[in-house]
Amino acid sequence: MRTNGYVILAVVAAVFASGCETMQQALDVPKPRAQMTGLKFDNITVDSATLLFDVEVENPYPVALPLVNVDYGLTSRSKSLFAGKADLQTTVPAESKKSVSLPATINYMDLIEAFKGIRPGSKIPYQADLGLSVNTPALGVIRLPLKKQGELSVPAVPKLSEFDWEKTVLTKVPQP
Repeated sequence: MRTNGYVILAVVAAVFASGCETMQQALDVPKPRAQMTGLKFDNITVDSATLLFDVEVENPYPVALPLVNVDYGLTSRSKSLFAGKADLQTTVPAESKKSVSLPATINYMDLIEAFKGIRPGSKIPYQADLGLSVNTPALGVIRLPLKKQGELSVPAVPKLSEFDWEKTVLTKVPQP
């Protein structure tokens, strides 16, 4: 009777071990990859600037890969400059790579508060933390964490002398 118990136990262990290997192969689904390739200022106005996070996304699937949203944060010298979330409306073509620029708008007053004494043109160290969410056909929505460190040049605020007075129309506001 004992021998039968050992045989049954050995058979169950063999089935379980082969099942684990098959399960591991089934779970070995390729995942999309992403890497942050750059960070730069764009669309600078008198009160704000847009910061572009450049990200390269690789799609291993035979179908297009929708980019769902991104969460982001930028810190420097242990101080948070800004953080936020944005919905995305783009896809990465099947079995290819695509570079996308993810925009984040920063208010100069927030930047000045975080870095009193920083002058335009100076370089500040940064750490960018992003989470790019993609809707995969095999795994559903997954978040790809991204990090990048470097130095960022603080842009100068545009001068009012660049303002086009000829295109400005002044109107009289009625008094109540």
